[in-house]
Amino acid sequence: MPSYLRKFGPDDLFNNTLAAAPETEFVLYSGSALLNSRKYLGRNTPSGNLSLYELNVDRIQVHDSSSFIYAYSVKDGSFNSFKSIAKADYLAAPYGSDLTSSYPLTASIQREVIAAASLPSAAEASTDAFFDTRKKMIALGNTLNNYRSLSNSYAYTGSMLTGAVNMLSLPGIFYGSSIKKGSISLKFYYTGSLMDEAIDDRQNGQLISTMGQTSGTVVGVALYSEGFLLLTSSQTIYPGNYDDYTESGDQSLASWQYFGAHSSSNSQRYPSASLSSVSYKGQTNIPTMTMFAHAPAGELNTSQNPTWISSSEVLWRDNTASTSGSFIEPPNLKIKNTIDSEYCNFDARFEKQVFISKVGIFDKNKNLIGVAKLANPVRKKESDSYTFKLKLDM
Repeated sequence: MPSYLRKFGPDDLFNNTLAAAPETEFVLYSGSALLNSRKYLGRNTPSGNLSLYELNVDRIQVHDSSSFIYAYSVKDGSFNSFKSIAKADYLAAPYGSDLTSSYPLTASIQREVIAAASLPSAAEASTDAFFDTRKKMIALGNTLNNYRSLSNSYAYTGSMLTGAVNMLSLPGIFYGSSIKKGSISLKFYYTGSLMDEAIDDRQNGQLISTMGQTSGTVVGVALYSEGFLLLTSSQTIYPGNYDDYTESGDQSLASWQYFGAHSSSNSQRYPSASLSSVSYKGQTNIPTMTMFAHAPAGELNTSQNPTWISSSEVLWRDNTASTSGSFIEPPNLKIKNTIDSEYCNFDARFEKQVFISKVGIFDKNKNLIGVAKLANPVRKKESDSYTFKLKLDM
C-alpha cells in the first residue's frame, strides 16, 4: 500500500442520524405568496416558490427563452414523456423528435376549495358527478380514517365526506419526512389585526381556534406525513368582517373556509383586507458519516507536489526508466529545504515538512471517491501529529 494511504480503524468511522426541524412560514396576501418573509428567491423563480435544483434561477434571458437550459426526452417506443405534454401532442410528434420541458422546477403552497356534494342515491346510475367534485377527498379517505387513532375529528364522515373543505397543500420539500406535531400555527388577519389563530397545541392534529366566535372549536385537521391542512369550519369568525374571498364580486363574512384566499384564476380580484399566515416546523432525518483521518508523527511527511524536489534536480524526469512492467525514478533526489531561518543569510537545518491542503477518501479498490479541502493548509513537521474530522451527509 502506498505510504500516503491509511486505513480507517474501527474507532475512526461513525454513522449517525441528524434530526432537524426547520421552520417555515408562508404569508399569503393580495395575489402574492412570501416564503420566510422573502418575496423572490431568484430572478426566474415565482414569488413564494422554492426551486428544486436551482436551474435557471438567476439566468438572464437575452432575447428569448433559448438562453435557458431545459429538460428534454427523445420520442421513441417507450412512451416516456413529460406531464406538461398533452397526450395528443405526444402522439402527433414524429419519432426521434425532442420532447421538452422547462426549468426551473418550483414548488409552493397550494390552496384548493373542494365544493360540497351530496352522496349519490341508490337510484342514480352514475356517481361521476360526485367523484369529479370530491375525488381528492375520496383519495384521502383511508388516510383520514388511519389518523383516527389521534382524534375522531379525522373521521371520513360529515364534512370530510360531503361538506366543503378548504385544502392547503404543502410539498414535501418544505417539511421533510413530516410536519412536527404541535408546531402548526394558522393566523388570519383582517385590516392588519389578528382576527383568529388556529393551532394544534394538543399535538393530535386538531386545528383549534383560539379567538373570535369560533374560539375553542375544531376548525380543521392536519395530515402530518402527507402535508395537507383540511379546514372545514364555515362559522363566521367576527361579524362585520367582509372581504372578496370568492371572486364573485360579492363580499363574504370571514370564516376558516376562506383562509388562504390570496389569488384568483383571472388575476383580477383578491381579498384586499385579509392576510393569511401558515407557519410550522418540519421533521427531517439526515444520515451522516463522521470520519477521523489521522496523520501521525513521523509519517505522511512526503509530498506529492513536484515542487518539493529541489530546483537543482529540475531534469530528474529525464533520468527515469520505464519498461512494460516497471517505472523507476532516480534515487537520492535532493529535496528543497522549506524551513525558514530567523537569521539573515543563514540556511536552517534541513527538516522534512509538508503543507496538508486536501484529504482524499478512497474505496477498498483504491479509487478516489471524495476530497475534503481545508480552508487553509496545515503545516506538518515530522514531530507533529494531526487528526482531521470529516463529516459527510449521506
